[in-house]
Parts: sequence; C-alpha cells; structure tokens
Amino acid sequence: MAPGRMLEHLLRSTGEARVIGELITGRDGNNYSPGGESWKCAFAPDESRFAWSCGFRKVVILPWNRYKNCLQSEHNADQEGYEVFAEKVSIDAGFPVTSLAFGTGTPEQDLVPVKREYWTRFDFSKDLILATGHSNGRIRIWDPYTGKLLLELTDHMKPVTDLAFAPDGSLRLVSASKDSTVKVWDMSDDGNMFKTLREHPGPVRSLCWSPDGKFLCSTGDKQKVLLWNMGTYSLIRRLSGHYNNVLSCAFSPDGAMLATASCDTRVIIWDTSSGEQLRILNHMNPTPGVIYMSGENNSVVRGVTFSPNGCHVASVCSDGFLRFWNLMSEEDEPESMGSALAGDSMLNCSFSPLGGAVSVGHTSGSVVFFLAPPMVPSLLHLSRMSVRRSLGDVTARDDLLLPQTLKPYLQYKQW
Repeated sequence: MAPGRMLEHLLRSTGEARVIGELITGRDGNNYSPGGESWKCAFAPDESRFAWSCGFRKVVILPWNRYKNCLQSEHNADQEGYEVFAEKVSIDAGFPVTSLAFGTGTPEQDLVPVKREYWTRFDFSKDLILATGHSNGRIRIWDPYTGKLLLELTDHMKPVTDLAFAPDGSLRLVSASKDSTVKVWDMSDDGNMFKTLREHPGPVRSLCWSPDGKFLCSTGDKQKVLLWNMGTYSLIRRLSGHYNNVLSCAFSPDGAMLATASCDTRVIIWDTSSGEQLRILNHMNPTPGVIYMSGENNSVVRGVTFSPNGCHVASVCSDGFLRFWNLMSEEDEPESMGSALAGDSMLNCSFSPLGGAVSVGHTSGSVVFFLAPPMVPSLLHLSRMSVRRSLGDVTARDDLLLPQTLKPYLQYKQW
C-alpha cells in the first residue's frame, strides 16, 4: 500500500482529534520566507496564559481560560472579523524567535493562577517570566504582563534551539544551542550563567526537566539522548537506540519515563532509572528499515509531549498528523489523530498543564488547539504515579520489600 493510502486508512481507522481553537497568521506554510515559523509555543505553568511565537520576531501572550479549556476573549471582533482577546500582550522580540519558555519562582506543584499587583516592582521570585531564544544566540527575558524587556543573556555562539525553566522554583533556566552546548542560567542572580554542559558532539535540539528538578534530558544530532544530574551538573547516562537526530523530549509527570522523538520515524519511551526501552511508537507501518530511518525521510517526528495524567503521549510528524497514543492500551497504534492546516507543516506540540488541550505550532506561524482525549486514570495508576513521584524507583531499593509481581507494574513494563 502506498504511504498516502496507508495514512488515509490509519486516519479512518482511528478517532479524529477535535479542533477547539486556532490562531492563524494567514501565511502559506509551504511557500514561506524563513523566520515566519512558530518554532515553539508554551502554556504558563499555572495555565493562565499562552505564549505564541508567530514568526518574524513577534510573540503574543494571550489569556487562557483553564476552566473552560480555551483562549479567553472579550467576545467581540475587530474590523477584520478576528476575535479580540482580553489582556493581550504583543512583543517585538527584536530578533527571530527560535524558542520560548515560561518560568516562575514558585514550585509548579504549589502554583495557583498568578494574580499580579500591577503597581509593584517586578519580583522574579513571585511573578511569571518569559524567556525567548533567538537565531543570533541571544536569550531575552520579558515581563509577560507588560511586554517589558528585563534582561538579555549572551553567551551562545549559534542559534538557541530550546529553553526550559526548572519546575522546582529555583529559577534556573537551561538553554540548548546549535553551538553544541547546554548552558545553565540563574535568574535569581540577575541571569548569571554558571554552568556549561559540553557532551554533545553536534547541535543540541531539545531539553526537558524532570518534574522534581533533579534531572535534565538533552537531545540532539548524531542520535544523542543524554541524561544529566542537575545537582552535580554531571552526565549520568547516555540512552542509545535512535538511528537519526533526536528532535524532542519529554518526561512523564512522575519522572519515571522519558519520551524522545527522532528523525528515525519513531518515539521511544524509556525507563529513566535504568535507560531501558519500554515502548516504541512507530509513525510508519510497516516499520521501515534502518537505512531508511537513518537518512532523509518523510516521517520525521518533530515533537512529543506527555499528558499530565501520564496516560497519553502526543506527537507531531512531518507526514502532517498529530497522533495521540494511549499508553494504557496494549496496542501501539494511535488512539486518535489530527491533521495539519492545509498546505502547512506541524513543528511542535504541548499539552496544557491540566491536560485538556494540545497546542500545535506550524511552519506558517499559526497554532491549532486540539482537544485532548478524555481519560479517567485508574486508582492503581494514580497510586503508581504517586509512589514514583515521591519515592523514585522503589524497585531498586533494598530497604523496601515488594512482591515480585508488583515490580513490573511500578517500572511501567505493565500497564
């Protein structure tokens, strides 16, 4: 069966993901000028705002209604018929934006929607901040309430490819770059860059923190997936299994698993503690040979994200589809799929912090919001997540007596 027909058959055999919102630039994603891409979008940790990198130096921050699971508008339109949003903040970032991330000095597990007193001086330890990475290697820090530039960080020699704030409230910012380095910045110390991690032999493509802020994953060219101890800032593990560049990574909400997306047409789910491969999510069926995977192909997996309940993984692929994978199912086939905008390509995806929606950035700079598949986790799964989040991999501890039959479940070898 031809690849196009296989995709049509797969789309018919799975559920279709529902679109619940769009931010449209009106540009043609297939005939565009470089610089107009939406390389990264982000929800604020408290889900009060959504930052949209819409291309050509512009970032728009919009209010998100975490209860209604949608963008919050003023229920009217401008002269061109576009919806007018409440508290909209537009930023001219000065340079092409290649990444962005929200951060806060409050640990994410303690967050409630931020209510800022506008007359107070900006307080890094209490307020949300927004970081943008740029094609010239600079990083800029913004007040997302006003769009004011607060800091500029300069140390990377090539474009910044990803940014991530520590979720523990420490205000550590990590940045990835095509200069083959990962840098660690301290926002509580006026943005001081205090550590450079140098184990990548080529461009670094993505970063993600473990939920407890103890570990960092960095991925990049030459099949690299590296796991770092962020207490000692030392490399603790190399994960081997991909056949091509690795473009995206995401930890599960309890930190027990790591998902990585690659140009080899696959997403691999890893055991964080052991580095063992738990599952492989193939974006081509039948699975292609290694020679095809390791070269240029039409099924590059560009982004991956975990749902907050740990039950689903979402991925976007260069074949034009968003896939939702139900990890509770024994079938390694997508549960539902969504399509890219006509004449456009998907570049990134992010679950909202409460898990109700997934944002997908496109080459045209546009963003589409999809409704995430509903799932009520079992009490057993919630207990497993609670144990792994608070105690780590208890199966490796000698001071705990566990039934042998329970260990595979706690290690996510059984679902």
